Amino acid sequence: MEKVFSRQNIVDLCLGATVLGTGGGGSPELGMELLNGIYDVGKEIKMIAVDDVPDDAIVVFPAGVGSIAETEEKSRYDEQLKKTIMTDESPLRHALDMMESTIGQKVYGAVAIELGGYNTALAAFLGALAGIPFVDADTIGRAKPESEMQCLGLHQVPITPIVLADVWGNTVVVSQVESYRSAEKIARAMAVIGGGTTAVRCPMTGKRLKETILPGTVSKALRVGQALREAQEQNTDPVEAVIEASEGIKLFEGTVSSYQWEDRGGFLWGDIFIRGEKHYHGQKLRVWLKNENEISWLDGKPYVMTPDSLCIIDAASGEPITNTNMREGLQLVVFGIPAPPIFRTPEGLALVGPAHFEFDLPYVPIEDLVS
Repeated sequence: MEKVFSRQNIVDLCLGATVLGTGGGGSPELGMELLNGIYDVGKEIKMIAVDDVPDDAIVVFPAGVGSIAETEEKSRYDEQLKKTIMTDESPLRHALDMMESTIGQKVYGAVAIELGGYNTALAAFLGALAGIPFVDADTIGRAKPESEMQCLGLHQVPITPIVLADVWGNTVVVSQVESYRSAEKIARAMAVIGGGTTAVRCPMTGKRLKETILPGTVSKALRVGQALREAQEQNTDPVEAVIEASEGIKLFEGTVSSYQWEDRGGFLWGDIFIRGEKHYHGQKLRVWLKNENEISWLDGKPYVMTPDSLCIIDAASGEPITNTNMREGLQLVVFGIPAPPIFRTPEGLALVGPAHFEFDLPYVPIEDLVS
């Protein structure tokens, strides 16, 4: 069944996807700006279920690539993106056109590579811009720092061809790579050169999509955003509403005592140190991040970690706080969400677990840690 988005749905989607995006996934403000721009020019956003994609149709996965750190290069890129995204010079539309030329087929729909305020919106935006639907699904159920960290890789879905296009007119078609990791390095190199880039990748049939994707995740993001908005409107607890809609588990509450970060190799790396308050008074939580929140330590002991999600929201408003906007003194609530089962298999843990980030830590499911 097709869903046509309202402007309110745009806000709900971008905020809900940012909550689920574990600190990354891009700017929700930019996501809202993109999608509202669609309605300003008389187009509309249509979403369909995975099962509504014909088996022989082709879908693609658009994404923004680059560090989420606020740097001069990224600011220049984002400003130029705003100027060009709705024009014939749009890198996203150029990448889609180049993809269709490369594969010799028209693209039927767009699928979000991850949940995040910008990257989920990007799939909706590309669909509306090209007059095609976007699909209620993504590849991991959160945001992640590297393109290989997704269910498509676990199912051996080829990532190529990939079209990379940026706002400065640079375009690269990657026809073959040794691995998803190699594809990641190529995309990051282009992002470092220009301050960011856009990728359209993984062309696949509807039949293969149904065999490999995580369905219904965009609808979940909409529910989270709606729960946040309604709690604020009705003066009920927005934090409780967001955690419940996210099917999450509250882990910690406190104030950021220190935020240490650096922009390196196209990623934001850092640590968030949180001093416990209320029920958590006297405790300390550390969250390590690579664009997204990946591993935590409670009072110096390993705690909730990837592939489970570590989500951070404002302790008063319930609104998501990205790692781009993280700073000392913020009062936060941290909650976790169990990972999809596929990422808890030995193969899934090798791809997205702590060892992938070179941490020699045993993964313990969040349900066992907080039971």
